[in-house]
This record gives sequence, C-alpha cells and structure tokens, in this order.
Amino acid sequence: DKQCLLYPSRTSESVLNKAASSAGFKARARATVFGGRAGAAAAAEARAGENPWKWLEKLLLAVARHEPEIDLDGDGFSVEPVLRGSNWRGRDCSPLDKHVYPGRASNPNQGSTADYNCNGIGGTAPSGKSYEDELCAGTQHLGVMAIGDSAGAHFEIPPSYMNASEINKHTYHNMLYLLADEFDRPLRSGYTGFVNTSAAVPVQSVYKYMREHNRCIHRDFQNLCVNGARSGAVTPILETMSRNNRTDHPALVFFELIGNDVCNSHPGTSHMTTVPEFRRNVMQALRQLDNQLPPGSTVVTVDLADGLVLWDSLHNRTHPIGVTYEVVYSFLNCLNLSPCRGWMNRNETLRNETQQRADALSAVYPEIIKNEKFRNFKVLNYPFPLKGILADWQKQGGHLWQLIEPIDGFHPNQIANALSATWFWNALKRDHPEILGAPNPNNAKIIELFGDQGGY
Repeated sequence: DKQCLLYPSRTSESVLNKAASSAGFKARARATVFGGRAGAAAAAEARAGENPWKWLEKLLLAVARHEPEIDLDGDGFSVEPVLRGSNWRGRDCSPLDKHVYPGRASNPNQGSTADYNCNGIGGTAPSGKSYEDELCAGTQHLGVMAIGDSAGAHFEIPPSYMNASEINKHTYHNMLYLLADEFDRPLRSGYTGFVNTSAAVPVQSVYKYMREHNRCIHRDFQNLCVNGARSGAVTPILETMSRNNRTDHPALVFFELIGNDVCNSHPGTSHMTTVPEFRRNVMQALRQLDNQLPPGSTVVTVDLADGLVLWDSLHNRTHPIGVTYEVVYSFLNCLNLSPCRGWMNRNETLRNETQQRADALSAVYPEIIKNEKFRNFKVLNYPFPLKGILADWQKQGGHLWQLIEPIDGFHPNQIANALSATWFWNALKRDHPEILGAPNPNNAKIIELFGDQGGY
C-alpha cells in the first residue's frame, strides 16, 4: 500500500502520515468528502460496527435528499433554516398551507387580502385594493434560482478548522450546523445570498439586487445547487424544484456547472464528460425546465471555469495546514480524494487537457442557443466571471489567490461570490434590460408600510 505523505517523511513516520496511508482512513475520508448516498454507503462500509458513525449516516441520508427535511405542508418550503430549509429557499410564511409559499403569482383565496406569496405584503389599501395588487401588479416579478454545483451553493470550510494557531475549544462548535447545510453557505452565495453584508463578510447576490429592484420578490429565491453535481445529475435535482408554471411567477434561473464534468479524483481524462454526453445532459435538463418554469422565465447558462488559474496562483503559496498547495494537491491526488485532479496537479499537460475539455463543454451552450427553442424561457450564456472580476480586483491592489477558498484551494470564496453577483447584475442590465424590467416605483412605499417584510 503506497504511502501518501503530507509532511516530509522522517525515520519515524508521523502519526498523520501513517493514518493517511491506511485503507480505513481512505474509505472514511471518501465518505466525508463526497457525501450523499454514495458517501453514506461508503461510511456504512467503512465503520464496521462503530456506533459514532450511525448518527452521521442518518444525517448524510437526510442531506442526500436535497429538499427541505422539515416541510409540514409539502409545498417545498420550510421554516427551519438548515437541511435544505430557509437558508436555501425563501422562508415559508404559512407552514400548514401548501397553497401559500414564496413566488406564488395567483391568489389561492380569492377575495382575501392576506399575504399569499410570503413577500410580507398583505392587507387592504385605502383604495380598497389589496396592497399586493396596488404595489406589485404590473411590475416585473422574477424569482431567482440557482441550479448547479458546490460553487453555486458557496461551499466553504472555515479556515480555522485546519489552522493550528486558531484552533481552540470553540473552533468546532458549529460543525453540526454546517454539516446539516453540507458545508455550503447558500445564504451568502452570489446567486441567492440574503443576509446583511459587513466589512468582515461581504455579501451580495443577484437575488439581493433583484429584491432592491423590486421589493415584491422578497423571499422568492431557491438554491438547488448540490456539491459534486455534474451535468448528468441535474435532471434529478430539478425534481426538488418548487415552481408551478400555472400559478407562480417567472424566474431568472442560473444554470451553473463550473467544473465537475471535468473534475474528479481519477488519473487522466477518461472519467470526464464528453461533449456529446454534456449536450445530451444539458438538453434533458433544459427540456425538463421548460415543463416546469412559468412563461417569461430566463435561463442563464454559465460556462465552465478557467481552472488553470488554480495552480498558477496557488501552487507555491502556503496552505493553512502549513505546507504548500502543491503538496496538499499531491497528497489529495495520492489518496484519490482530489476534487479536481485535472486542474490541481503539477502535471502541466493534464492541466491543459482538462481546460481544453472544459472549453469544449462550454461551447455547447451557444450552440444550443443557436439551434434549439424553448416555450417558457429564453436562454442566455455568460462566462464564469472569476476572470472578469479579476481586473477590477487587481486595480484595488488585490491578488487572484485572495478570491479562492483557502482550505480546498478550489472554490470561489466570499469576496469572489459578492463580486460575481455584481458582475452578473451589471451584465444583465447592460445586455438584457428588458428581462429585468423597470424598477418598481412603489419600493419606497413598501419599505414605509412593511419594513423588512418579515425578514428571512
């Protein structure tokens, strides 16, 4: 059994290196990293009767369903934040009524002026109309949705978890909460983030921009992104989407798969998605979306990333664990645990081959836009904006490595998520203002009457 060394080997092998070389460690690590049903099965196989894994297996199985675990009325929305609850989708304002939920366009109770779409706007105006009709009718209502992978979900492992100088008795106090959200931070993501921004944690999202544009869309967001998702997994993910094309508002949907079709832990390129497979998978997903989305929706396809920047900007920098990223990448490759062996690899030829495949897959989107038609939505295509935001970031004195998650050395970090949201919003305003429509002229009135509209 080969040795996988994170730190230089000495005469007496370190405990960490010895543990990492064992078959049991590799099996458990694969279960932890990859998660989902496959991860839970691997955990069950690895634990061999060890009781502490049982509760973890149950949690992983709950996580693997990728839909609200606590949803009493079955409308796809929840009042609980984690386990695909209100951190991922707008908070349900009527958890026992399946006809009342975020994004609903038609009033299920004709004659009632109660809030039926959870945007916090309800009651009767002095005119005799409902406030919903008076303040929202005739405005461009687009909910915001993200369908894709861990980058869209904003995967993030706290750096303090692996930095010895920061570890104390409080370091892991929130680990179960983070695990219940799959170590994702959708509430701070560039697509569906909704929490307040701060200097320490800058939060901006397309949803926040859209809500500022039209306060009537409050809580109308869904993040359906799944760690490790590639194009072949999108169709099952869409089964968890809560959108009715007869009763709900249109949506602005980001279709984002930036790397998993070329990223895996296997050597070489044989496990990467081929161009024909990618086109077939994407078309299957778009056809399903065409059956689910209300008319007037828009789907924004996002190209695969330029992953060459990972090695170029990080390989000789020091990881929080105390060695260079090149050493960490090689260690993960040795364990067959790398999230992207093709890009996170000292082999330049493999890195270039991986990027060539990524570019070939991205070229499928404009070809589909040119040759295919859809009933209920328009399809747009934009590059993954990391390189697009880099120029402005560098003008401010920043560096590319400051936009990448320090622990995994792979995902866009919090700053990159916020900058990407601004990039996408500006691109849509510039290229397709007709999709966004005019700002709601009643926004100030909504704030005056309804404040934070019930929050989140």
